[in-house]
Amino acid sequence: MEIFLKLRYSFFIIFILLYFVVAQSQEMIDPSQSPSTNQQTLPPDSVIQQLKDLQNTRIENKKSTVENKEIKKNQEEKEEKTEEKEKESKYITEKAELEESDIENNLNKIYSDVLKDKKLKQFGYDFFKGSKKALSPVGDDYILGPGDNLKVFLWGDPVDILYLDREVSLEVSRDGTVYIPNVGVLNVAGLKIGDFKKILTQRLSSKYKNLKVDVVLEKLRAFKVYTTGFVKNPGVILVNPLDNLIDALTLAGGVSKNGSLRNIEIKRKTPDGIITYKVDLYDLFIKGLPVDVKLRDEDVIYVPPIGDTVAIAGDVKRPAIYELKDEKTLEDVIKFAGGFNPSVSEVFVRLSRFSKDGVKIFEGSLSDKDFIKTKLLNGDFLFFGQKPSVMENAILVKGEVYYPGYYSINDTKTLKELIDKAKPLVNAEIVQIIRENKETFSTKIKDIIENKLDIDLNSKDTVIFYNKYLSEPIYVFGYVKQSQTVPYYPNIRLLDVLRDVEFKEDIRRLKAIVIKNKELEKIKRKTNELESLKEEDLIGLNYDTVYLYDLLVKYDESKNINLYPGDTVVILKTARSEKAPSVTILGEVKNPGKYEIDRSTTLADVIKKAGGYTENAYPQGLIFIRDTIKKLQKEKLETTMSLLEEEFIKSTRQVSFATEEEKQAALMAIQEQKKLIQLMRKKAEFGLGRIALDIPPTLQELEKSNQNIVLEDGDTVIVPSRPSYILVLGDVYNQIALPYVKGYRLKDYLEMVGGVGKNADKKNIYIIKANGRVVSSQSVGRSFLLWSGLEDYQLSEGDTIVVPTELKIPIAWRPMIKDIVQIIFQSISTAVLAKRL
Repeated sequence: MEIFLKLRYSFFIIFILLYFVVAQSQEMIDPSQSPSTNQQTLPPDSVIQQLKDLQNTRIENKKSTVENKEIKKNQEEKEEKTEEKEKESKYITEKAELEESDIENNLNKIYSDVLKDKKLKQFGYDFFKGSKKALSPVGDDYILGPGDNLKVFLWGDPVDILYLDREVSLEVSRDGTVYIPNVGVLNVAGLKIGDFKKILTQRLSSKYKNLKVDVVLEKLRAFKVYTTGFVKNPGVILVNPLDNLIDALTLAGGVSKNGSLRNIEIKRKTPDGIITYKVDLYDLFIKGLPVDVKLRDEDVIYVPPIGDTVAIAGDVKRPAIYELKDEKTLEDVIKFAGGFNPSVSEVFVRLSRFSKDGVKIFEGSLSDKDFIKTKLLNGDFLFFGQKPSVMENAILVKGEVYYPGYYSINDTKTLKELIDKAKPLVNAEIVQIIRENKETFSTKIKDIIENKLDIDLNSKDTVIFYNKYLSEPIYVFGYVKQSQTVPYYPNIRLLDVLRDVEFKEDIRRLKAIVIKNKELEKIKRKTNELESLKEEDLIGLNYDTVYLYDLLVKYDESKNINLYPGDTVVILKTARSEKAPSVTILGEVKNPGKYEIDRSTTLADVIKKAGGYTENAYPQGLIFIRDTIKKLQKEKLETTMSLLEEEFIKSTRQVSFATEEEKQAALMAIQEQKKLIQLMRKKAEFGLGRIALDIPPTLQELEKSNQNIVLEDGDTVIVPSRPSYILVLGDVYNQIALPYVKGYRLKDYLEMVGGVGKNADKKNIYIIKANGRVVSSQSVGRSFLLWSGLEDYQLSEGDTIVVPTELKIPIAWRPMIKDIVQIIFQSISTAVLAKRL
């Protein structure tokens, strides 16, 4: 019996800490009533009526779930088959990209001596490869139709501090109707989303108090269009109402290289006959003009054969094979190539043209007006030459040095001078000189530095510094300011290799392609120079892709992969549609949803993108959740809970010395404690990761405020509606939500719940503001020296009063337990504020 009493006492304090979070969380008063110390709970009739409404709602939801279960199952099977077909189609498309068209093959063969190792491609056809649509929230003006999937959110004033309001998933049926619990069947086909919200609000307002409704379009309906002519996968494709011509052609695998990009036709049936729209994709690709023709059911997209072509090569910004339309002269097509490089020669222009006897060449210059007015013919080849090389007096330095590149022979005459300037890396040991006549000299770098030896350099020498390690190093190149060779050592990881790399682009737009050493030979068969590697060269190879934002900003440890001798790290640009950083904004904004961000996007920027605040918004209570903070808080929570569970295990071992009756009673108590810990952990998870911000009441003030922070990928912003309550939690006689009364102080609200409990820690009572910040007796004492302390602190809308239990636990645990208790109560406060959404 004595052992049982000891166990009972040891669990008592922990039980109180956990119990007050859960045991009485269901009791809340009606916020619409005036405060009264004699009336602390809902009337019994109201409670019974709430339970009945809740039960009816659950029954209706259950019916709807059973009816839709089989439909969802069939839909999932269809989606799986569609994914398999898309993967197969993507593989075929990627394989086709590696193959040259007849136009490309013939031209590259005929002019191989002029092009050297470079090959020309037909312009514009790569545009469709791997293209995906960017995120674009649907507004209230979207017109609903059969096949659209909706999610309806319903919320109002809080009743239960730990219970979130409803959300209902709907699908518009073939006859244009939806079934809504507590409403019935509604015909929504042809309605705008905004009008549907109004109708739903009117129908339910008579049944629920202070009801608010929001509708989000989860999945768009699909309809058929036909792609014909020179597309890679002609036939029927499914598109949605937001898709345009570009989207449809992308779904069809893109335009075949034998098809025209400049004379695409969209044919549409109307009561007055067939209407044809003609589109020139060069308007988008070259001029940057939008091509936003919206598609309709049964539209036919026809891609005719390609027209006349000309090839432009040499010292231009965009060498390629271009299709002609209205362009007639050399002057007309120069703009296709994007202009000239600074090194272009004005007097070296060649026009090659097919004739009966072969290829005829015409010479000219850019300053010759008659020449640039020359009329072009199908198959013409234009080559713009380069000025004479300026590297005649240069030395090329490669390998293990900080500053590779060209050095002037006039300023760097000996190998010793070159070493002083190029600065070999610590792993460099051997230096080799390769003369223009292929003669070579090799020596140790140490001998040159110690003046044991020196070698005169000649113009056009190549000097290479080699790694001293036996293992092959790791190579880094691509979109970096300077390619690097990093010595390999055991357990080296990607972050170690990229630590000193400077990138040419914002890391949000870059990714690292890690190629295994054994795959390099396969790549060399496709491209002669690894530094000109493109993503299409990697098809069919074994490699890893790591987005630099995940590794260097979000510090995702799983992305910090191990590297091995000879591995190559290529830094490439990330396609806009491949991984776009985004944030989610919900609540009282005009267009809630997910929005793309860049490196400088701020909180005010994304609120503007979402249309600004609604009239009912409460910016001062804005909830800002960041994944990195959530991860840290969750780890802290798990650590504390694990300590408590370990204590339970120790207690279980001690029970073995008690009587059988005492043992059973103690084990039951331990099991109850474990259940409470698990429940407590779940209740706390919603508000984890919140960063407390002092948000001004207007968007204009926020833009100028230091609280207008820069956003990160994965951030969540929730703008709550104006609260009308005060929460009282912890060791009080009645945990409840009280109506907010302007001017009421802390002690007024505590009196309304009957005061604090016997084990309450009165010295450490604190207040969680609606913005997440904490006010304690210490902070009030410093800020309001003339006041009588926290008891006289006037509360604001949405504040939460927390009365902790006096902790009688091991001293070493107390700071950790206090932090966890604060995190838990802040999470509950956040959940109550957000549940109105």
